[in-house]
Amino acid sequence: MPAIWGLSKTAASYRQAPRPEVRCDACRFMFPRLAVGGCRYVRGVIGASYTCDQFAPVRSARGSAGPP
Repeated sequence: MPAIWGLSKTAASYRQAPRPEVRCDACRFMFPRLAVGGCRYVRGVIGASYTCDQFAPVRSARGSAGPP
């Protein structure tokens, strides 16, 4: 796991997202999830319609429910 703001956009392979489900605005590390924001790991202004190699969905595929 990289350091906070430890990656340049080049090192993170920041690029236009190929599908809506892997956009930065669907990533747990983007804040706020608006048209532009910041990222926990990638330095600079982050566009919502982009993605990178550090992408992690806000919720897992099975949901984010905790233990019963």
